[in-house]
Amino acid sequence: MKEPLPPASNTKSKSNMFSIALKSIAFAWQTNRKLFLLLIFFNVFQGSIVYLQFTSFSAIVNEIIRIKQGVSNTKGLILSSITLGLSFLVPLILGNIVSHYRMKFRMQQGLHLELYKIDKQGGLDIGTIESNYYQNLLRGAQEWGSGSVLNLQDFVFGSATSLAGIVTSMGILWSLNGWLVLFAALAAAPVYFFYKKYSMEVFRIRYLSLDDHRVIGNRISHFEELQKAVDVILLKLRHWLKKQISDRKTSFNKKIIVAERRKTASYGILSLWYLLFLFAAIALMTKEALAGSIAVGGLLLAFNTYTRFYQTVNGYVESISFTEEAARYAARWFELFDLKPKISSKANAIRVSSKEPPDIEFRDVSFRYPSDTSENNFVLEHLSFSIKPGEKIAIVGVNGSGKTTLIKLLCRIYDPTEGTIYINGTDLRDIHLEDWQNAIGILFQDFPIYNLTIRESIGVGRMSEAIDEEKLRQAAEFSGADEFINTFPATYDQLIWKEFKDGTDLSKGQHQRLAVARMFYRDAAITILDEPTASIDAVTEEKIFSTLETNMQGKTVILITHRFSTVKNADKILMLENGRLIEQGSHKELMLLKGKYAELYTMQARRYLETDSNEVRQGLHS
Repeated sequence: MKEPLPPASNTKSKSNMFSIALKSIAFAWQTNRKLFLLLIFFNVFQGSIVYLQFTSFSAIVNEIIRIKQGVSNTKGLILSSITLGLSFLVPLILGNIVSHYRMKFRMQQGLHLELYKIDKQGGLDIGTIESNYYQNLLRGAQEWGSGSVLNLQDFVFGSATSLAGIVTSMGILWSLNGWLVLFAALAAAPVYFFYKKYSMEVFRIRYLSLDDHRVIGNRISHFEELQKAVDVILLKLRHWLKKQISDRKTSFNKKIIVAERRKTASYGILSLWYLLFLFAAIALMTKEALAGSIAVGGLLLAFNTYTRFYQTVNGYVESISFTEEAARYAARWFELFDLKPKISSKANAIRVSSKEPPDIEFRDVSFRYPSDTSENNFVLEHLSFSIKPGEKIAIVGVNGSGKTTLIKLLCRIYDPTEGTIYINGTDLRDIHLEDWQNAIGILFQDFPIYNLTIRESIGVGRMSEAIDEEKLRQAAEFSGADEFINTFPATYDQLIWKEFKDGTDLSKGQHQRLAVARMFYRDAAITILDEPTASIDAVTEEKIFSTLETNMQGKTVILITHRFSTVKNADKILMLENGRLIEQGSHKELMLLKGKYAELYTMQARRYLETDSNEVRQGLHS
């Protein structure tokens, strides 16, 4: 029993394919209207001129017979021969011209589409991008790549050629004998349904295998990405990953092979159907020729035109079939393009200054992720606390306590499911989103690594402005990144990653220092650091936190960490457990409370002391 496709993937009417094709044509029309119309004209001309070869050749045959019969001279033969020669020469010359302009046009459209795609995807909110719906939609679109949209434009040009040929051939057949048009139409009729059924079956297989392809892509990435490749080698994962790739690929290929086998069998039946009407057409024209109704050249014209008509229809219908498949993948691109960010500014959003740190209040905030259908599965529940302008806040708790999710709400990556976040007394949802984003500098634990020069890697913290060299060097000094930057001959012009010419590799700790420098350089009113020193040595960590205390005066700093020893000097500490705020206060207040914070702090401190004692004893005995 076949699995049903989702509603968006069910077989649609032909009008849907053409509506998607029209959307793709809009890209072409916007970019280069003159070239688009010129190519349409050239393709119509190419579709018609091939039949001039048939009519010229049939005229030559008739002229030869008439000359032999003594009823004509060579003048007509010469004119027909010149026409035949031109009918071959002109398409060759025109074909090269069209090929050149088609390539130029496709390159222009490719750039236009890529920039449009980047612009649309870049305008989405993070919550949408994180969703499984978006990721599956993206995978479906990428199945053929953005070229599926360009293929729809090619279909328009191909349609111009094919339709011109079909109309011309039917006109010729009608002029010879009206029955030939009927025979040709009946012979070609099943072709569309044959290709449609096959393409839909292939699409069904591909669509229902999207998750498998995502897994395959992930497994292949272990051999292509440096950090993953290290584990493949050291943990001997090659054969295990190879088997996973092989099993899923083999299963997919078997389904495609079965579909191809059905296609081959159906095509055999289709060929017999075509031959039936071809023999009928030949019999009819032979009878006409014997009766003297048409000349021998007319018989040749009829045969060539009839077979060409079928080939043109067959090729065109096949292109429609493939275009329908392309349209299904292109439709995913257009669905992506049509996606609206769930988090956006209201029409009359309140504009705020991004220079001064605001008063922040969480009032009875609860949250569950949009993709979670469970009504009770809250990640955060009933959080209420405030952050005064310029305060240094630490958020602590074990893994899964909701620390990073809290920050996502503050950054308005998501909106609370219940409750409200107030900024200077105004609901965060009423504030202009871009103003709020400009006020925030955030470094997540899984920070991106930029394959840029060190100057650019730090400078992206404020890439909307010209890079301030003095400020940039100061940021590197505050993060401790200057210690390794100054060892490079090119210093701040050093390119990161060996894969690039003259590039160099950095350690994870060095990358993290650069990321911290990026936040210092951004110099935002609210700086949020999620485990900013996880890969940094203790000396550099102490330097960074000292810098945060002395050089971020007047700025709000929010620190998420597992290391309780680093938050002692925070103005306020928020202790989360299972999505709830169980304690808040200064380090001294929480230690006197003797609750969960004091317990975890004491546990970590004892472990550090035991480690230090062991190292001292080992040093004395060595």
